[in-house]
Amino acid sequence: MVERNHSVFETLTTSAHGNEGIQRDELETTLLHDDAYTHVISARKWKRLLDRADEDRDRFITFPEFKNMYEKFGLSQAERTAMKRFLGAALVNIVPRAWRTDFLRNYNCRPPPFFMPVVSLLEVGVFIYYAILLGRGGRPVTAFEGLPNPNVLMYVPTRRYEAWRYITYMLVHQGYIHLLFNLCFQLFLGLPLEIVHKWWRVALVYVGGVVGGSLAHSVTDISVNLAGASGGCYAIIGAHIASVILNWKEMNFKCSAKDPVRLLTSAYVRLTLLVLLIGADAVNAVYRRFYEPDNFKVGITAHIGGFLTGLLLGVIVLKNVNILSWERRIGWAALAIWLAAILVCILINGLRTGYPETDFTSIYSQF
Repeated sequence: MVERNHSVFETLTTSAHGNEGIQRDELETTLLHDDAYTHVISARKWKRLLDRADEDRDRFITFPEFKNMYEKFGLSQAERTAMKRFLGAALVNIVPRAWRTDFLRNYNCRPPPFFMPVVSLLEVGVFIYYAILLGRGGRPVTAFEGLPNPNVLMYVPTRRYEAWRYITYMLVHQGYIHLLFNLCFQLFLGLPLEIVHKWWRVALVYVGGVVGGSLAHSVTDISVNLAGASGGCYAIIGAHIASVILNWKEMNFKCSAKDPVRLLTSAYVRLTLLVLLIGADAVNAVYRRFYEPDNFKVGITAHIGGFLTGLLLGVIVLKNVNILSWERRIGWAALAIWLAAILVCILINGLRTGYPETDFTSIYSQF
């Protein structure tokens, strides 16, 4: 079937098609000379569909126009099946080849990065607010201290009924070193990801990592508070690895030691740097979790939960420059695994015994 689809476009692949799409007449000629489609959809109906698809009357059919023709115009089930096969082949030819083979061509600032800068500013703003609050009480903010306990944002095992804490803990940090490390992770790793994959995809992965991190922490370290954006940051790392896996061939397009930019942005270099980064931070996290005083402990499972979330959601959410059928199947399987894990953690939170006694006292008048 794949070979048949590509034979339909044999004449089209010999010419370059830019963002304007395929000439309407060229597409019609190719369609009407292949009985794999005309025996299902008549030549007359094809012409009528193409006329309606060319909404701007520029005599070119772009991929969005062709997709609208499939989705919006009245077709029988057999016609939709034939159109769906044709749609996959059309994508290969309407999207410029360089954009499918060269990952670097997907870097642009349209729209500019939005989510990572906004989240970072929110975290800085909350940190400054609590620093001022503590300063008035005679408690200076230090490298590893600077968060009132209790407060309305951090995850606290005794107040698990306040569901927002599973997300808002990302806004508070224990000292300025904690904040700076997470800001560096977010901006240096999150911004490039957002430039390629756009803000809403990165937002889904980041917030999913925050939730996955807090839920993983809540079912393992059942008596330990949680603060900081590490779950979201590690989701960004996991998403980078997912992006490398999905776009391995495209990231290595024209990779050569003679071109330092392409070499440094290749999949090999990216994967190596990510593994080194994870290894170094993991050693630090393990040490702080087991050997530091309680005030400085780090929630290791929040890191793990965030990372696995980024890896699983990244496969289905992030942009794949050249989508293969097996990658799509793996993406849906990854989403199902993540949702199942989230559901299990929620059930454990609701049904498990042994958590610290619930605290129903009011703290909102204080902070």
